Amino acid sequence: MAIITIDETCPHCIKEHAMFKFIAETPLRENFFSLAFQCQSCLRLLIAEVARTGTSSPTFHANNSAFPLIVNKSNKFKVTDLYPEAPTIESPNSTPERASKFFIEAKEDFARGRYETSAMNCRKVIDIATKTLHVGAEDKLVRRISALRQTGLITQEMADWAHIVRIDTNGAVHSDEEFESEEVDQLLKFTEVFLTYAFTLPALVKEKREIAH
Repeated sequence: MAIITIDETCPHCIKEHAMFKFIAETPLRENFFSLAFQCQSCLRLLIAEVARTGTSSPTFHANNSAFPLIVNKSNKFKVTDLYPEAPTIESPNSTPERASKFFIEAKEDFARGRYETSAMNCRKVIDIATKTLHVGAEDKLVRRISALRQTGLITQEMADWAHIVRIDTNGAVHSDEEFESEEVDQLLKFTEVFLTYAFTLPALVKEKREIAH
């Protein structure tokens, strides 16, 4: 019997082209089958609903073939649905393009267990965001956050939170600090709230004012 697999990003650990082990096949209705796969990275399950375009089921086809069956690459079958779907990672509305790019990367890194890289990207996001917001000459992130607080562009609570999650450290962006999952989770939450407060809300208020006039 040839192996049966699927070429997908794991919706759980976000590993691209994850190695999926075939677990079971169940008929759904005429010409449709439900296939269960297990990601060999995180061991969690992916269910694929598959329609056949030929005359055999995936397991029958694999039993009579010497070649691996990659169900979403085969002209014998069509994947019609996946459960669960891979999460869509987005940044808050109106976030500047480069800050948005690094925020999405930070979320992806966290999902893949790359905590130091995720923390580094969060700092890049805040670094870019504070430079966009502040027109002064402060070269260090900690000083820009302090300046933003003094001008009222962020609240005292946000400035305090930045210190708690170490976003305003004087360390280099490429520092060798170690981060645990819980720390980076808080760092990501701070970064998302910061972007929402700094860019999404002002854009929304501006839009509402324009509509009112």
